[in-house]
Amino acid sequence: MRRAVLAVLSLVVVLGGCTSTGGSPSPAATTTGGATTGSSEPEGSGMPPITGPELDLSKVTACELLKTDQLAAHDVTKPGQSASDAAGETCQWRPQDRVLGTSFSATILKDTDGIAGYYENRDEFAEFEEIEVAGYPAFNGSKTDLKSGSCTTGVGVAKGRGFLVQSIVNDEKRPEYKNPCSVSGAIAETIVGNLKG
Repeated sequence: MRRAVLAVLSLVVVLGGCTSTGGSPSPAATTTGGATTGSSEPEGSGMPPITGPELDLSKVTACELLKTDQLAAHDVTKPGQSASDAAGETCQWRPQDRVLGTSFSATILKDTDGIAGYYENRDEFAEFEEIEVAGYPAFNGSKTDLKSGSCTTGVGVAKGRGFLVQSIVNDEKRPEYKNPCSVSGAIAETIVGNLKG
């Protein structure tokens, strides 16, 4: 599991990553008023429990996590490129303007207990924030800092299952450059909505 987590941390340097619920991150909650699923996360990980309905990642590929119109909203008009590594299956999308646009990717995690492995290895990040995305436990992390164009947002959607969104804002003049997690967080929230159907 640690190897898979470190593999994604290495990928963060290339792609970036962060999350929020439509702007600024919100603190992760341990309960949200809904019925709990009864699935606790591994003891000692520090990850809050999943209290919402568990979502199924097994029926989609990474490149199916976002729809065509949702990609177009981020200036992406070409299909994503898929790849697999120790962390899981990844799809990377590039904007039409590769110099000033924003690149992002999504990874369906495997062998990491969802995002629990990232909570356990949070010291591997330079910055790590516990947040919540659309009612699910999540985090924002960066190998450098969360105000320099790149962010990784991880979301736990079922026991031992989760995904990452990594974003890189290339244009330093864009307001999102100093808040890249607003990009990855919004994309992560869109993915959760798609998984809910």
